[in-house]
Amino acid sequence: MLRAMTAAAIILTACAPTAVEEDEVPNDLPGPTGEQPCGAEGYQGFVGKPLAAVTYPSDMKVRIVEPGMIMTMEYIATRMNIKVDEDGMITRVYCG
Repeated sequence: MLRAMTAAAIILTACAPTAVEEDEVPNDLPGPTGEQPCGAEGYQGFVGKPLAAVTYPSDMKVRIVEPGMIMTMEYIATRMNIKVDEDGMITRVYCG
């Protein structure tokens, strides 16, 4: 049992994403401008675009809100919510 768990841990570690070199990070990403704690105002250009076509920093707190999705009601000022419609098009970007 222990050997199987060790083997599984090694296999899962091999599947982990590798670190991104600083040179590989695009510099043209929108970002926080200081108006809202989550920086949503810097991402308003996402509205009207397909969710699959947009990028944001991987360390950013983001919640994708889909139609009919059950979500918690706590407000997290530093989390950006991206609301999408049935077709996967972004309809709203806001903090919370």
